[in-house]
Amino acid sequence: MSLFKTAKITMLGVILSTVWACSPQATEKKVDFVVEQDYNIIRDTPSATPEISEHFSLYCGHCYHSETKFKKLKETLADNVKFNRSHVFFLPQKRPDWGKNMTFAVASAGVLNVEDKFIDTIFDTHFEQKKYIGEYAQLQSIFETLGVDATTFKATMNNEKTLENVRTMVNRASDDKVRFTPDLIVNNKYRVVLSKLDEVAKEKGITEQEQLNQLVAYLLTNPE
Repeated sequence: MSLFKTAKITMLGVILSTVWACSPQATEKKVDFVVEQDYNIIRDTPSATPEISEHFSLYCGHCYHSETKFKKLKETLADNVKFNRSHVFFLPQKRPDWGKNMTFAVASAGVLNVEDKFIDTIFDTHFEQKKYIGEYAQLQSIFETLGVDATTFKATMNNEKTLENVRTMVNRASDDKVRFTPDLIVNNKYRVVLSKLDEVAKEKGITEQEQLNQLVAYLLTNPE
């Protein structure tokens, strides 16, 4: 083979290898999302600004086990994406009074800027210590461990801002037709099919966390 032909073949190999290295298929896995498989459309019109609503219960084991995934998801969100947390009334089914008390307590924790600490403490109490609570006095005691005295706790549980937050949670759950927890709604239009995350992620060869993060990022763009 002539030196000229050898040089042409070598150059062609370099060009092809460069094209392949720059190809998206070579550097990252293609991720597709399918309506009715990865997400459901629950409204025609999305919210005016980007937002995510998590419906959860501090009595829900699935919510407890999803907590880490949702915390990591929040770390990936842009600053302009609002993340709402709505505690539901309907759990525990045998103690509706506890569900109501806990919802008011979550709303109060938000007003007092101790929401994350309160939620972490209750999840630990329920699912690590296996001590289920929901009486007013028990919740007051939890707030005291977070630096909120009894007088402030009582006043906050009964103030207008807390009541407004509770109404918002209840109305949001009703409007979103929440029937289970956790439930994740993106831009007020899309429901993430959380039950399929792990299965779909394995099919794609990515982690469940990657599937969740990428799916939510996609839904925030308001696909049709």
